Amino acid sequence: MTRLTLTADYGHFDRRIPYYRAGDGPETLVVLPGLSDAFAGGPTKATAEYLARVTYRGLTDDFTVWTVRRPRALDPDATTRELAGSAATALDELGGGHVLGYSMGGFVAQHLAADYPELVERLVLGSTAARVGDAGRTVLEDWETWAKTGAWGNLYASSARESYTGWRHQVYPAAMCLLGPLLTPPYPEDVVTSIRACLEHDGTDRLGDVRMPTLVVGGDEDRLFPPELLREAKEMLPDATLALLRGTGHAAATEQTTAFNRVVGRFLREESL
Repeated sequence: MTRLTLTADYGHFDRRIPYYRAGDGPETLVVLPGLSDAFAGGPTKATAEYLARVTYRGLTDDFTVWTVRRPRALDPDATTRELAGSAATALDELGGGHVLGYSMGGFVAQHLAADYPELVERLVLGSTAARVGDAGRTVLEDWETWAKTGAWGNLYASSARESYTGWRHQVYPAAMCLLGPLLTPPYPEDVVTSIRACLEHDGTDRLGDVRMPTLVVGGDEDRLFPPELLREAKEMLPDATLALLRGTGHAAATEQTTAFNRVVGRFLREESL
């Protein structure tokens, strides 16, 4: 573990599972990140501090937030269920806790909650559902093609276009067209593997096995996981609450950080939303 401040550090579980730690709250919250995790290299001080100060603001007083990333150099045939096993290793080391799975991380979290219920207290599925929608599947198939051919500018630009709303929807794709070709991921094969795992995921038969209280939260303008899929997931879960944030898309946690974290925090504290 590399200690940075009282509220931010980073390291590895089991020498292979990267993590970030933010805050010193009395309860444990494990965050499983989305597809973007496959594009990242090793954990850094700058990212640890950003997560503590910005991404998880409003949560770190009550929770110690652990971002548990996926191992690098994945098995090419890795599935979301197999990735849940790695997450369980980290969560078990922490003694269990609440889990927030975001986008692809939500797919992993579904298996984690169903297969390791003794480790998960309350579950949050953020900007995710039992499966990706038809429009989202087409987008992911394009991303897979670009990842296989190294067309990173196209992939980054499309990701920004599909994730953001408002001015970000206009500005970020153009910036990514310029910067994307310079940002080859450290493990390109992991990007392909992760996209394929998302395309193959179907939690329809798994959500009924998720017995702990669950919050499904996302943006009402999400093009990858539109509201009807979030409502579908809520109905499949035995004990679920749905929260739709207005005027935001797939990147709801980034575009409306305060509102997103407020809803998550209230749910985890068992307060009314």
